[in-house]
Amino acid sequence: MGVPQAPIRIRPIGSPLQWAILSKEPGVVVQKQKKIVVRTAALAGFAMLVGCGCHDSLRSGPLKFDDAKLAELRNTLPMFSGRDGRKITWSQLLDEAANVDVIVLGEQHDDAVGHAAQLAIVKDILATGSAVTLSMEMLDRGEQAIVDDYLAKIIDREAFVERTASTRWRKISRDYLEGRIDRNTFGKRIRKIGWPDWENNYQPIIDEAKSNRARIVAANTPWARYTSLANKEGFARLEALASSQKALFELPHEVLRGPYRERFWEVMVGRREGEASFVNAEGEQDAGAAHPAISDEQVLGMFRAQLIMDATMADSIADALQDGADKVIHLVGHFHSDFEGGLVQELRHRRPGVQILTVSMQKAKAAQLRKQDRGRADVVVYTPHLRNSG
Repeated sequence: MGVPQAPIRIRPIGSPLQWAILSKEPGVVVQKQKKIVVRTAALAGFAMLVGCGCHDSLRSGPLKFDDAKLAELRNTLPMFSGRDGRKITWSQLLDEAANVDVIVLGEQHDDAVGHAAQLAIVKDILATGSAVTLSMEMLDRGEQAIVDDYLAKIIDREAFVERTASTRWRKISRDYLEGRIDRNTFGKRIRKIGWPDWENNYQPIIDEAKSNRARIVAANTPWARYTSLANKEGFARLEALASSQKALFELPHEVLRGPYRERFWEVMVGRREGEASFVNAEGEQDAGAAHPAISDEQVLGMFRAQLIMDATMADSIADALQDGADKVIHLVGHFHSDFEGGLVQELRHRRPGVQILTVSMQKAKAAQLRKQDRGRADVVVYTPHLRNSG
């Protein structure tokens, strides 16, 4: 049995992985003897929440998709209705997209095939000539002026990427998981984390929108500030801020209950709200162990932070429609939108009658809709893992 190290508290922070922010407060106990196993389990659990298959991405290099590969994806990606399981063709997907106000593309953040599918969808919808706005979880309201400067050619591509995206997460995560850096160093570096492989996953989508003179909305709230306040101090603290601060976030219309909240608890702590949970000195779940796991109060704080992101993104989408967009395409981690998630609920509240098409990218090989994906989204797209042949 190893000696417990200082605990790790995991909370949502709005960055690409949104996991493993370290503190000295009570939380998950990490053991020296099993540190890699326990850390990996913790990272994987939160990665599931935010839509990131961390381990595949750490092992493989970036994939690049030219027009020929995109054409192949359009013809070969397995897609199914999340309602009844029927097979969906690419043209049918575009037909459904043509009849809605908002297309939500739920992703796993490091899914190269999924991002290529997003790019193909964005290309094809932009080609229709509609007034399309691209909205992104990966950009926050504090970065809107930078986005607008890039669209107006005031800054170049290199400056835009430098000011909005850091892609150091891959090396930082690998170094931590393999023991080359300690917990404190990891904590400091992870706070400056960026989105996985921005250059190949996100920038091509942004550049496609730019080349078509589409508006791009930095939809999220700055993660390091207001989600943290919601987590630690609650919504009342946010309500007391100045109007200039409140312009960077939105409060949810309610603290949601129901399936979204239940799934959050299950992913975060592997149990239902109200159930007791403990970890023993080996880092294993044990109802009789001496070390308490993450409490319901702590999870509720994390959930409040999640709801701030949902509400802010939903409000940004609603504003884009109000400002004249015929259609908004929103890129987001799939947990926010799957199974009528918090983003979708907030958007329906803020824009009654809005027509939404939800698409969920799932990194899996499947010849038919999997049982666990029924009801996940209007369209479920399976994006099998591919290795870079180049």
